[in-house]
Amino acid sequence: MDHSWKGERRGSPRRLIPLLAAPLLLVACDSLSPFGAAGIHRLVLALPVPPASWTALAGLRFRLSWRGASGEREEAVADPGAEREISVQRGRFQAILAEPFLGGRCLRPAGALYPQNIAGPAFGAPIGTDRLVLDWLGGYVATAARALEEADLDAAAFNLARLGDEARTRVTDPWLLPAREAAARLAAGTFRADSFREPPRFAVSLPGPGPWAPESPFAAAPDADGEAWTARLPSGSSFFLGQGLDLLVSVDESGAGSWVRLFQQSRSLSGPQGSQIRRAPRGALGPARP
Repeated sequence: MDHSWKGERRGSPRRLIPLLAAPLLLVACDSLSPFGAAGIHRLVLALPVPPASWTALAGLRFRLSWRGASGEREEAVADPGAEREISVQRGRFQAILAEPFLGGRCLRPAGALYPQNIAGPAFGAPIGTDRLVLDWLGGYVATAARALEEADLDAAAFNLARLGDEARTRVTDPWLLPAREAAARLAAGTFRADSFREPPRFAVSLPGPGPWAPESPFAAAPDADGEAWTARLPSGSSFFLGQGLDLLVSVDESGAGSWVRLFQQSRSLSGPQGSQIRRAPRGALGPARP
């Protein structure tokens, strides 16, 4: 049986013309598509507002970092609660971070994983644009993912969703286990869910004038205690930001022998890049109260 088209030979120039034109037509349609260029995904990043413990930090802003449509790292500065449009390589896993900064110091970031944390279409944006909400727990998970990426590991191969679930259900502040330490344990295969543990805390007096904002968005703000302040802290080091001063507090495992160093913030630059922190005279505290 002859399966050739009647009245037309296989390989006929008239049959080849539509085939040759098809790639050009596809390119033209793709460039005009409301969904954007193939392989490019437009996102609207929704930034969080500061937690209640940071309300005293006037002028706080975010430094965003992500891998753009070219595959290279990109950065931008945005205000709390704002939205920022970016373009990324469609479907390529990455950690997107938003570091809050004030003067020369960065606080613990907000963040999200792409594409896992896409919230759906972005209202009022061009067709094909999706919304990605950055939050504080997402910042912890995204920091761990970024650490895995920087170690040339496939971060998407790790169960980062469970990391976030365990952090949320087991502790009030996941940053008590640094995210990079969690990433190192994941990479080594030694991470356990009970790595997240609530430690004992001790009442520590902080100097005035205050108020002091904790480095972690999950940590409680210190309570006013006359002209001083009181914070309940675990053993180890804790950081606080104040009006022109940073505070580094260290508490030993018994809750005794705490000490404080004051660092003057650099106010000469508008952002964190190139900022410096100058050391001011150190202060000392008495023993912590259990």
